Amino acid sequence: MRTSSMLGFLAAGLAACIGAAIATRQAATPPGAGATNQHEAGRPIDQRAVLPLTPVRAPEGLGDRALEHVRTLTEFGQRHPGTPGWTRQLEYIANTLQALGLTVQRDTWTDRKERITFTNVWTSIPGRRKERIVLACHHDTKCMQGHPDPAHNFHFVGANDGGSAVALLLELAPVLRATERDATIDLVFFDGEESLDWAWNDAARALFGSKRFATQHREKLLLGEEARIEALILLDMVGRTDLHIQEELYSTSRLRTILWSAAVACGHRELFFRTAEAASDDHVPFLDRGIPAVDLIDLVGNPHWHKATDTIDNMSGKSLHAVADVVLTMLPEVERAYVLRKE
Repeated sequence: MRTSSMLGFLAAGLAACIGAAIATRQAATPPGAGATNQHEAGRPIDQRAVLPLTPVRAPEGLGDRALEHVRTLTEFGQRHPGTPGWTRQLEYIANTLQALGLTVQRDTWTDRKERITFTNVWTSIPGRRKERIVLACHHDTKCMQGHPDPAHNFHFVGANDGGSAVALLLELAPVLRATERDATIDLVFFDGEESLDWAWNDAARALFGSKRFATQHREKLLLGEEARIEALILLDMVGRTDLHIQEELYSTSRLRTILWSAAVACGHRELFFRTAEAASDDHVPFLDRGIPAVDLIDLVGNPHWHKATDTIDNMSGKSLHAVADVVLTMLPEVERAYVLRKE
């Protein structure tokens, strides 16, 4: 993912994939980042305009169980495409979902330019209606091998960046399956989110899985082969001990308001929206196709992002549980607003 700072022309001087610059909530927002992003970053929401949502609590122990998934995933080692850990992780995701009685679908393809094979994995939990809400994450980890700068080459297990959101979706799956809903819920695990270059380069060599999934959805929708995706909720880096989910400014404003209201309703407001900054991530291909989307991401000020310290030692079941509370509290309002289309 890549950020677009709210601090005017402050250069993104961090030599990393997104060149992030910490933002204040009051500053103006420049246009969106790069060729993959055809829309502009929005302004921060008015945090005083809180929707009266009913909190939905995650089952006891969910965060700790999700943390155990993270532990297992990191034990697989590096999980960028083609590695043994990548293969083991794909099987782990599929087996965990299948054990719940869910049907797992895979899309495996080889990018002709990169000559790299990627795999998206997803499952659907039917609702009373065919219209879909997607809960998504990326399952790959950043490749920390073969970069020209030796400082960018090290063993990286991506406990938070790659592991946390996968783990949380796996633990949310049985909760969602046990709850009757209007919308059909898709759980989607994208491959190839991370840039193959160390630098982001306007996502020219990144977001492979989400670009493909969004493009295929548009084609299938035109052919009448599947129901419309009405909204996407993206999770990316949601388990750090000192959790802070920024207000991601490319995200649809209405969904940001729902997210903030859910955090307030659950008593987790201190973990959300202290900063506001745009980040080019797996939600962008959907936004570019007119699909409302919101990104839950802990990027601004994250000291472990793309560092060797992104390990299980810096993860928290409490953080994962808090995000689960907020997502479960969001969903009824997202259904009401985007599936039932009630103001």
